[in-house]
Amino acid sequence: MEIEEQYQAFCDACEELRSAKIILADAKVSKILRSIVSSPNLVEIVGDALVGYDFEEELSKCTGTDMEGNQHITLPAEPYRVIALVFSILSEFDGRKLDLQEFVHQYFNAENLTQSFARFNNEMIEPFRVFLCEWVGYKTKKEKIEDMLFAKEEVENKVEDEEISEDKECECDCCECECEEDSPEALFEDLKVIFNQIKETIKLDTKIKQDRLDDLNITLDGLLASIELANFKILNALLISLNNLLTPIKSVRFYNMELQNRLAKFYDSFM
Repeated sequence: MEIEEQYQAFCDACEELRSAKIILADAKVSKILRSIVSSPNLVEIVGDALVGYDFEEELSKCTGTDMEGNQHITLPAEPYRVIALVFSILSEFDGRKLDLQEFVHQYFNAENLTQSFARFNNEMIEPFRVFLCEWVGYKTKKEKIEDMLFAKEEVENKVEDEEISEDKECECDCCECECEEDSPEALFEDLKVIFNQIKETIKLDTKIKQDRLDDLNITLDGLLASIELANFKILNALLISLNNLLTPIKSVRFYNMELQNRLAKFYDSFM
């Protein structure tokens, strides 16, 4: 099976679960897991996400109770944590350690079980599918068509906006109307979170040799210090070293990608 076919098989399995009746959903859950296992790239991503992962602890962090006393699950903000959590839950269903119907009724309460199951698919399975597909750069034919239509609409709207705003002046108080620009302060806050996440992950990764681990910790400490000093020169120099150190380490691949995307967003805002 070609790589694209493997990704499509995974998407199809997720759609089959969405379309199934909940009493028949167990077989569809198994099909999703089989589609992941059948794709080396998807297996690698999920495996990396599960390094040092404590399912019970992470699940407890995501569960809560609303004002009416109903339990609910709030997915983590980080894609790799969503991937790890949902894959673990599906595996628990497949291994009969969790009952799917009870789980759906408990955490996705709605007027009836069918609506609860729809919520489960929309709020848990769909983000899981989207994040995995985004990581491998795959889009379904439907999504590609939607992107084309959206891009066309964006171009048309931009032309209209430019025509409307030609004779208008900026009404905000910002300098040279750069309201949309990212800020160094916001970048530093995000980088601190990412660097600390990397430190926690490498501490649990037993595959990293001690000399590389020492180099990583020294570099990360230096990066955190450069943030406190707001010194971009030191920051940029150490980022090159960090990237070289992180490249061969699978357990932090998600964090490194998150780091590169955040830096690209910051520098793009000034272009």
